[in-house]
Amino acid sequence: MPLFGNKSTRVFFTTDLHGSTVVFKKFINAGKFYEAQVLILGGDMIGKMVVPIVSQGGGHFSANYLGKLYDITEGEELDKLEATFENSGLYPVRLTPEEVQAYKEDHDLVENRFAELAKTRLSRWLDIAEERLRGTGIRCYVQPGNDDPYEVDSVFRSSDIIQNVDGKLIQLDEHHEMVNVGAANQTPWNCPRDKTEEELEQMIEKVARQVKNPSQAIFNLHVPPFDTNLDIAPELDDNLTPRLSLGGGFKMIPVGSKAVRKAIENYQPLVGLHGHIHESRSAQKIGKTMCFNPGSEYGEGVLRGVVLELSRRGLDSYTFTQN
Repeated sequence: MPLFGNKSTRVFFTTDLHGSTVVFKKFINAGKFYEAQVLILGGDMIGKMVVPIVSQGGGHFSANYLGKLYDITEGEELDKLEATFENSGLYPVRLTPEEVQAYKEDHDLVENRFAELAKTRLSRWLDIAEERLRGTGIRCYVQPGNDDPYEVDSVFRSSDIIQNVDGKLIQLDEHHEMVNVGAANQTPWNCPRDKTEEELEQMIEKVARQVKNPSQAIFNLHVPPFDTNLDIAPELDDNLTPRLSLGGGFKMIPVGSKAVRKAIENYQPLVGLHGHIHESRSAQKIGKTMCFNPGSEYGEGVLRGVVLELSRRGLDSYTFTQN
C-alpha cells in the first residue's frame, strides 16, 4: 500500500525500548510482520546502566547485577551473558579491577563511558534499520525521549530510511501530518530532556501551530496527557521508594503532562501517541482524540505496540500487539 494515495496507511507504533537490542530488532521487523508502511519509535532509546564485567585473570570474569553474582569464563559463556545483558537494555563492559576502582573515584569517567556505549549501540541500531528496511518501502521515524542524553543526537545521520523527527512536523501521508516532541515534564530522576510544563508547552506549540489540518493530525508526544488511563504510576517518596496504599499495594497517581493534555484538548488531533509510563498500557479518548500508550516490557525482551489503520476518513481501526 502506498504512503501517498487513496488507500489507507498502516502504522506500527512503539516506545521505551531502553537499550534492548532484541526489542529494537523486533520493532524493525514489525513493518513486514504487520504489513505496515510506517514504523514509529516514540522515545527513550537509551539503556539504563552500565554493568561491569570484571577480569579475574586466567580468562575468568565476574559480574554482579541486582544482587546476583556471575562467575564466567571467556568465550561462549561470557558472550552469552553479554548478549543477555544487552537484550535487557544494559551496557555490559569488560574492565580490569584497576579500571573499576578508577570508575568508582571519577563519576565523570562513568558518564562519559555511558554516553560512548549508548552512542555505539544506537549507531548499530541505525545500521540494522538501514539494512533491513532498504528496498522495502517502509519508512521509520524515531525520536529521543526524556531519558536520552543530548549526546546521542550526533549519531543520527541523513537517511531516507530512518529519520529523527524530534521537534519537527512531518507529512505522514497524503491526509495526515505528525507533530513530534520527545521531551517530558519534570521527573524525580532529573532526566536529560525533562522540562518544566511551561517549557514543554512552548516546545509542543512551536510544532503544533504549523499543522494545516489538526483534525487529521497525529501528535507523537512521548509523555502522556495528565490524569488519564495512560499516565498512572506509583507515587514515590523523597527516597524514590513507592508509597503504599492503605490496602497494602502501591499508591498510584497520575504523573503525565498538563501541557500535553492542554495541547490535545486545544488542537483535538486525530490520534495521540505516547509512552513514558511503562505500566499504563491503554487507550483513551480526550474529546475527539484517541490517545494510546502501548506500555513497555523491554526488560523481558517483549515488544509492545499498537497498529493503526489511517485513511482519509480518519482512524479506521487500531490493535494493541505484543511479541
